[in-house]
Amino acid sequence: MVLLEGGLSLLALVATLVIGLILLVVLVKILLFIIIPGIMALVVWFLTHDPFLTGVTFLAVAVLTIIFKR
Repeated sequence: MVLLEGGLSLLALVATLVIGLILLVVLVKILLFIIIPGIMALVVWFLTHDPFLTGVTFLAVAVLTIIFKR
């Protein structure tokens, strides 16, 4: 029974590590996706200081990134 308990805890540790790595990869992909629209929105903000145009720019670039993604 001692081996069974140790095996289950090891299995839980491995499952937790795999889930953590998957979450980390997803987080990095999301951050990389947001960088380009964020930079474009920042440029529009510095040029116009208009929150509406900044938001429209962010959404437009994000949608175009999704459409033209390779």
